[in-house]
Amino acid sequence: MHKINVLVVLSLSFIAGCTNVASDSARTIHPAPSSSLKEDTLFAVASEFFSEEGYQCDTRHDPSALYCAKELRDLYIHQTQSVVQIYPGQGEARPHTLVADRWDEGLIPGEFIASEFTNPDVKAFCEYLQAQALGSCRLIEY
Repeated sequence: MHKINVLVVLSLSFIAGCTNVASDSARTIHPAPSSSLKEDTLFAVASEFFSEEGYQCDTRHDPSALYCAKELRDLYIHQTQSVVQIYPGQGEARPHTLVADRWDEGLIPGEFIASEFTNPDVKAFCEYLQAQALGSCRLIEY
């Protein structure tokens, strides 16, 4: 009887799976002094940039925020997705907030997945904003 219980628990652990989230450093987006980087312009520029990098972007979840997602791994037993979001800010101190996360879902236990995440697409987007004289990104210090 004990052997059957162990087999049931093991088989359920393979079916259940797990979800792990790792986040990149959050950033604020500040318009360049000579730029009038309004929210609709920022969202259009970001949507175009991230779409070219393979993301699917929309504002359906929250019309005041931009949500972009890209599949990094799509295996039968495990999926990994990168999510980039831009939220509206609260005044001049933080005009917009840029966050990036990696979502891992499936049968690979969290102990085998890196808990640190740096999204190179976010870094490239910030460099693009700077090169186009639209704005700059600053890390949020906690």
